[in-house]
Amino acid sequence: MLRTLSYLNLIFAVLYFLAYLLNGNRWVVLGLLITVVFNWMILRDMETEQLKWSFFQWLTGIITVLFASWLGYSTILLLMNTIEYHYYPAETVVLIISGLLFSFTIFLQLLISLYKKNR
Repeated sequence: MLRTLSYLNLIFAVLYFLAYLLNGNRWVVLGLLITVVFNWMILRDMETEQLKWSFFQWLTGIITVLFASWLGYSTILLLMNTIEYHYYPAETVVLIISGLLFSFTIFLQLLISLYKKNR
């Protein structure tokens, strides 16, 4: 399950980057980069069967949680504005769906990886 979520988060990172590319900023790109690095470290640790996290992994995990929180919050605000103004372009709908799925899978992956680390 954790391996699938890690690969799924890598795919969502690329898709969200492409959807946000039209009006993105450097904070989104930095958050996506750190999320990709964290997912790569999780996959590497699973292959080497290492259960203990390093300081760098804890740091990227915390930054990933902050990014996922910001992503979920901004997606909900975008959804509320879209509903309020009755403006539903395809790009905005794709951005909302990908943002919600991406933030959900990031939180789910972090919870599962913390559970497996403490077992």
